[in-house]
Amino acid sequence: MFPILKSSYILIYVLLFCSCSSQKELYSKALLTCKGIIHLSENGCPFYLEITQSTMDEIPVGSKIFPVELKDSYKKKGLNLAFNAVLSKAPSPKDCKIDGVASLSDVVVIP
Repeated sequence: MFPILKSSYILIYVLLFCSCSSQKELYSKALLTCKGIIHLSENGCPFYLEITQSTMDEIPVGSKIFPVELKDSYKKKGLNLAFNAVLSKAPSPKDCKIDGVASLSDVVVIP
């Protein structure tokens, strides 16, 4: 009877581990705070994001932000992105007319 208890505990641990890891992935995707569209070579900026949806008071819908350290693969005109954003004190590019600079994380392309 003892070996049956051991295998039951192992099965329980495996199930708990799998359920926790899948919930974490769903939870992080649900926390994306903003959506936006990439614009290239406009307003004196090499590129910027026009915010189309936001749950943040600091980054309202319609604002234009310059994303610092955005991967080149996301710098395509008209690309829709969902992401988490944090306002940054980094300077914007010279002559770039935007509302703010932000650091992005958890960037996902929206089809």
